[in-house]
Amino acid sequence: MLSFILPLYYHIRPQFIGFLIKLLFSNQRIKIGKNFRCDSFPKLEIDRNAKLIIGDNVIFRRNVEVRIHNNSLINIADNNRIDRGVRLLAANNSEIQLFKNCRIGLYTVFNGGDSITIGQNTLISGFVYLQTSMHNHEKSRTIQYQGYTHKPIVLGSDNWLGTHSIIFPGVHLGNGCIVGSSSLVNKSFEENTILTGVPAKEIKKRE
Repeated sequence: MLSFILPLYYHIRPQFIGFLIKLLFSNQRIKIGKNFRCDSFPKLEIDRNAKLIIGDNVIFRRNVEVRIHNNSLINIADNNRIDRGVRLLAANNSEIQLFKNCRIGLYTVFNGGDSITIGQNTLISGFVYLQTSMHNHEKSRTIQYQGYTHKPIVLGSDNWLGTHSIIFPGVHLGNGCIVGSSSLVNKSFEENTILTGVPAKEIKKRE
């Protein structure tokens, strides 16, 4: 009997938690589509004028963190899967847009001091960091009190970011780009580019 009940429990549990979240939190600031599933309750911190939109058939694994400040927006379109420990932060009236059919790997961080756009069918591996802001660092002042410079990040459709890669402010990757593991991307690349290294450089085009 136990061998029957446990698989059923683990199958139903994400659907039940997703239903509870939709029931408890849906309002003018939070819109949740059909068949939302969660392995555990995500950590939600959403300011009064901020907004979270979740499409249909979205999956959150364990310990997902969503923080939306000021008038910012996070829009997660249909059929996205957010793995465990992922952190999504939107601030300074920025927008984080995840188009359809994306996969975000475990413990990846979206640091949205400026806007982040992820095209459809994009695969982001684990422990990736998308960083839209950098500390100002004039010599005459202490760094931690100087504030930040912000620039948006845009990834086209069908991109693949390898594990531990870092995307810097202002980077725009065209459709079909591949970023090698542990690469640091500090400039933009055209579509179908395969790049790797610190800093990342083009090694070939997708064929």
